[in-house]
Amino acid sequence: MFPRDSYSVLPTARRRTLSASLVLTAALIASSWSPVQAASTSVDRASSVRVVAVAHPTAAHPTAVAPATAAKPAAKTTTAAVAAKAKAAKAKAAKVTKLRIRIVAIAKAHLGDRYRAGHTGPHSFDCSGLARYVVQKAIGRSLPHSSRAQFRVVAHISRSQLRAGDLVFFFRNGAHHVGIYIGGGRMVNATNPRGGVQVSSVFGAWFGRHYSGAGRVV
Repeated sequence: MFPRDSYSVLPTARRRTLSASLVLTAALIASSWSPVQAASTSVDRASSVRVVAVAHPTAAHPTAVAPATAAKPAAKTTTAAVAAKAKAAKAKAAKVTKLRIRIVAIAKAHLGDRYRAGHTGPHSFDCSGLARYVVQKAIGRSLPHSSRAQFRVVAHISRSQLRAGDLVFFFRNGAHHVGIYIGGGRMVNATNPRGGVQVSSVFGAWFGRHYSGAGRVV
């Protein structure tokens, strides 16, 4: 640069030439720095990208969304457990049905046998003796030898729940008589010395008036 007093005394044409030279030099200096600035900008942008990647790991690693995929095996396990439970329940129901059929079959096999007070078989029975014998032989469960005692140990059920293989009781708390329900409102029971073991109507004229409840043994 020239001192202000020296520059002012230069001819006008010389001053114009010098001004143009200064402008050109400034432009060259500016253009020579632009690649450095561009490189700096690129570094800054790269740095910002790296910062974003660290700050948001799920953006850099899409596989980080694991909980959603982890739920699928759990769902499959739950479905398998439900299916296994349903299968077990079905098998249990089939077993119970088979035992009920067995109870009825054994009870019917003794139709015509004699009635004898205090007897529990195999060819003569009183009412509770027949129930005790049939249940023991069919399912291996031991019942006491009196209708009142049997009424106390069975699981009580309503009339609408009656199924073949259940026990039916008469008089208050089953104190007088017990029979083996075979379905259709009928029972196999040891009636008296005259009638022996026979099929009777649970809700008929005499038994219907004295019906006191039912019990489940299987």
